[in-house]
This record gives sequence, C-alpha cells and structure tokens, in this order.
Amino acid sequence: MSHARRVLLVLVMAAGSERVAAAQMDVRALAAGCASCHQPSERVPPPLAGQSREALIGKLRGFRDGSIPGSVMPLIAKGYTPAELDALARYFAGRALPR
Repeated sequence: MSHARRVLLVLVMAAGSERVAAAQMDVRALAAGCASCHQPSERVPPPLAGQSREALIGKLRGFRDGSIPGSVMPLIAKGYTPAELDALARYFAGRALPR
C-alpha cells in the first residue's frame, strides 16, 4: 500500500472515530434532559436506566405517535427524531440503575 493510501486510510478512520465520539456526546446531552425528571431514586416518573431497549423504544415511540397517552411525555417525545429516540433507548438500556 502506498504512503498516500495509508495516510488517507488513517484520516478516514480518525474522522469516523470523531463522528462516533460526537454522537456519544450528543446522546449524553439528550439523556441529561431526560435525567432531570427521571431520577433513579424516584418512582414517578420512573427511572430510565436499567429498562430494556425494547421497552424504552416502545414507550418513546408510543408517546411520539400518540398511541400512549400522557401529560408531558407526548409533547417531549415529539421533539425528538426517531433516531434520537432509538439512541436514547440504547443509552438508558445500557445503564445500570444506581443502588
């Protein structure tokens, strides 16, 4: 492999890892908004950490499309894209509920 190709490969890989890091930062920023109400020590609203991804995405999509009623969450969920809701569900499903 030529030197130019190696340099190009390194640059592409670095750009990809920067995008992943940026996406992770964005998810943490989105999650911080959720965590302001969904505290691990409270029952209402329920904590999000530790729930399965499937349960969370089902609820989030339901709030967003109106199939699950609520007072605040339908309005909040409509402010997120489907990709953001999926990222949030993955993020919280990967977190253990603090003891």
